[in-house]
Amino acid sequence: MNFQILPRSFVRANGLETRFGQIIMMNEKGKSWTLVLKQKKLHPVTYIRGGWRNFCHANKLRAGNFYTFKLIQRGRTLVLRFSPTEPEEEEENSEANEVESLSSEPESDEESSQDERSSQEKEKRGRSIWKPSSSPSQNRFVTVTVTPYNFRISRLVLPVPYTKVTGIKNAKNVSLLDKHGVKWSTEMLFEKRTKRMRLVGSWREFCNANCVEIGESFILELIWEADRSSVLKFSSKVKPKTK
Repeated sequence: MNFQILPRSFVRANGLETRFGQIIMMNEKGKSWTLVLKQKKLHPVTYIRGGWRNFCHANKLRAGNFYTFKLIQRGRTLVLRFSPTEPEEEEENSEANEVESLSSEPESDEESSQDERSSQEKEKRGRSIWKPSSSPSQNRFVTVTVTPYNFRISRLVLPVPYTKVTGIKNAKNVSLLDKHGVKWSTEMLFEKRTKRMRLVGSWREFCNANCVEIGESFILELIWEADRSSVLKFSSKVKPKTK
């Protein structure tokens, strides 16, 4: 694909939600490329295109590579500096965000539409089925399955009935709590049209911390905190059924 979607956390932290137009990409050696920053109105997505494939080719970036963006100039023209390596320890809490690159192949409108339909089908196959219980205490729990697609993009889609009954969609924010007691921050997105709630970011790391592999299922428990924040706590793995 001849574009790169920027993480929402990065976009919000740097006030890029309404920015569009020319953007300068600079590598570690100071060489720069002029690309285009765009916004997708249908979904809150900020992305870079207009030369992204050439930029990846020039910097030897391939699908699956990880790299870091850092906004080094604001004003009328934005300048993003990237690094293909891990950021230094002192920069871990800076505005930079680690991003997984997309394919550097060109994309037509037809291919884009096919990719969107394919993504929806993959999500549908990995969606958990949840039925409310007569016991309110049992409704706190939901079983989810780690699919290759959602693991790769680090995203969890919660069952619609679960979000309605528990009221988690009205939470101030949501975090994930692993079996070691470590909290993982994640971004909560709610789609009004489909009424689905997605947790974007940290899902892959959360699964790794709990030693959960692709194809395995486990139980999450919803815990409410005093400030109306919610926590999805790892409860236990689901043992596979034996024939």
